[in-house]
Parts: sequence; C-alpha cells; structure tokens
Amino acid sequence: MKRLRTRSTLKISATALCLATTVNTPANGIFRNGAGAESMSMGGTETGWAMSPLGAMAANPAGLGFLESGEINLGAGAAVPEGHFQKSPTADGRLDSSIRAFPEGAIAYPFQKIPVTIGLSFIPLAGQTGDWNYFDSPGGLGGVSYGQQEHRSEIQLLRTALGVGVKVDSHWSAGASIGLLYNENRLTTPYIFQNLSPNPNSLNGAKTLLDLRTAGYGFNAQFGVLFRATTNLQFGLSYTTESEVDTTGDAYGDPYAQFHTTPGPLAFHYDADVRNTFPQMISLGTSWKFHPQWRLALQLDWLDWSHAFKSLPVKLTNGSNPGVNGALGANFSDSVPMNWRDEFVYRAGLEYDVTENLSLRAGWCYGESPVPDATLSPMTAAIMENTLTAGAGYHWKNYAIDVAYQYDLPSNRNVGTSSLLSGEYSNSSTGVQIHWISVTTSVRF
Repeated sequence: MKRLRTRSTLKISATALCLATTVNTPANGIFRNGAGAESMSMGGTETGWAMSPLGAMAANPAGLGFLESGEINLGAGAAVPEGHFQKSPTADGRLDSSIRAFPEGAIAYPFQKIPVTIGLSFIPLAGQTGDWNYFDSPGGLGGVSYGQQEHRSEIQLLRTALGVGVKVDSHWSAGASIGLLYNENRLTTPYIFQNLSPNPNSLNGAKTLLDLRTAGYGFNAQFGVLFRATTNLQFGLSYTTESEVDTTGDAYGDPYAQFHTTPGPLAFHYDADVRNTFPQMISLGTSWKFHPQWRLALQLDWLDWSHAFKSLPVKLTNGSNPGVNGALGANFSDSVPMNWRDEFVYRAGLEYDVTENLSLRAGWCYGESPVPDATLSPMTAAIMENTLTAGAGYHWKNYAIDVAYQYDLPSNRNVGTSSLLSGEYSNSSTGVQIHWISVTTSVRF
C-alpha cells in the first residue's frame, strides 16, 4: 500500500486564529516554512510533490488531480523563539520565549466518474510576532523616552480556500484555488511618526505611545500544474496572486513625554485603517525517487516583496482628544517606509524509506532576508535565513502520522545608520533563533 503523505494547516475560524499565538518566521519573509509535518521536515518542499490535501492546497493545487482517494489531514505545531536586542547604552532587551502554537488541517475528495478532485483547507500562511521588552531609547523630537516598555509587532494571515484539481492524463494535472484571507495586525510600541499627511512636516519624528490593532478580509488565488515525467519523477509549477487586505480597528496612545506633560491628559483614540499588500509568488519544484528507498525534492521560490512591502500606510480618523487634534488633526495618515527587496528561497529535502511503513526525512532552506538594514528594527528582524529540518512518517492501513523538528539558525543583524526618523535603531544589533515542532495525522477514506 502507498504511504499516506500528509501536510496540514488548519484554522477553523478567525477566533481560532486569535487564540493560537503566531510565531516569528523563517527564510521566506513573513510566510511559514511549509505547512504540516511532512513538508516542514523536508525543508518546505512541496510544489513538485503535493500528493496530500494540504500539500496541494498549500503549495500546488494541481496535486489534487492525482489523488486517488479521499483524505483528511489534521495536525498542530508549536515554536519557541529566542532573541536579544541591544543598543548602547540604554536598550538591552529579550524576546518573549513563550511557546506559540497553531492547529492545521485540510480535506480532499475525488469524484469517481470524472477526473476531478475538490479540496478545502484552513491554512495559517503567515504569523510574524516580535514581542520584546526593553528601555525606550531617547528619540522623537527633542530626544524623549518613555522608559521601560513593551515593543510588540504582529502580522497574522489565514487563508481559507476551496480548490479543484483536474487529471488531464497520466502525465499532466492542473489545478486552481481561491482563498478568503483574514489578516490581523498589532503594534504596541513608542511610535515615531514618519511621513505625516496632510499635517506640517515639522511634526514628522514626533513620538507617542501607541497600541494599534486592526483586522480585515481579502482574497487571492493560486494556480498550478504538475508533470509526471515517469512514475518516479515529477515537476511542479505554481503561481500565487498578489492580494491587498484593508484592515480596520482602533489606535490608542498617549504622547505625554513628547509634550512634556503627565500621563493622561493627552491620551487619545483614533479609528485605524491599515492596508497590507501580500506579494505574488512563483514556485518551481521537482520530486525524484532516484532509488526504491530514496526520494529527493528541490524547490525554488520567488517572492515579490519589493512591490508588496514598499511602505505601510496607516490612516487614523475621528480623533478623540481635542488637544492632540489641534496638533495632528482629527484625521491624518502616516506611511512607514519598509523598502523590502525581492527574495529567492532555495529548498531541498531528502526522504529515506526504512521499511514499507516508516520513512525518515531531512531538509534545508535558505533565503536572504528581504529587510534592508536601513529600515530594520527588532519588530522586523525576526526573519531567519538558514533553516535545518528533520522528521519521520509512519503509516498503517489507512492511517498515518508525521512528526517534524525545525531549527531556524541564529540570525544576527546590525544596523549602522537607520533611515527611520530620529535614529533610535542606529548602531543597534538584533539576534533571533527559533525551534519548531509539528505533528500531522491523516486518514484516507
């Protein structure tokens, strides 16, 4: 009997997404390194294989076309980050190392009389959280500080998708999926205004305590093809469209230190609107069973970060505090420079069949961080470049279980001169590493 291939990502609802804490991210920007234990253990490779519901729905919907029976994948993962931030002589912070967990899942069903398979998945595509606590370095207008503060930045992205795969013939399959995206953002930090509009430029660089939280929905699509050259050799290609998500919520803050007053009288609330653009992506992969017991998977991803994360527009309206409105206005916008670069991610995975039922796996991936030093901060530095993975899979009749361990090797970044206003992050250093585990179960029916 063929082994059940599993790859899983599940978030049942927006509520479940909020309850499962997000994690800092590996080589491919804010996106996860594969979905589910099998893909994770092989360095995130899946585009050229995609032979499970989640493999197809997460990486290449053409994989649905080659599925021969119904299958459901369910699982969970967890991560433990470690990190430090230093800026002499005041800031010496540590990253919150609490365990961050997430559920996963997908299902697919092939029709019996026509070569068509449908799939449904709930996939946490991205979860970047930088949760730090350190002394706020002097900055803003006049070099003010808010003392010891939490510095938290979070982006979550969930895709709930419906897909279809068509088996064209014994060599070719094609597929597509459309996804509903749920995006949630949070920023809690001493915030420095970068590019205020339509307010006077003299207020650029002003610093306030800020707690901003927004959420919203959008859509994207994914298309793919698989070519089975021989029984043991496959090639895959997939394309994911760019998507824009407008999120709305609230922004609370207090600029008391900036205006040299006591906490409270200048506390404000605004209605907040943040627009996130998530990049288009092209992925090319191959899977080659070059020996009865060995399979090699290779993959190359391209992510269009330069267009998506050029800047982050923030719009604040209906200000509640007359004093703050007099300085900034009741309605204004700010634009945070990001200037991320396009990114190539290189992946490789190796699988060894110990027995007919047991497989061992290992993998590696590398992608140079798209974040330039000039706009780097602790909230965006937690993007790994090198990742090592390992895992195993066992199947019995129509059941299977896969486990994986992933180690995002330490990433250390140094900022000389920051292009962010007030220079708070100039001459600073940030280092992060992450340990992951994942478990996926599967049932074929």
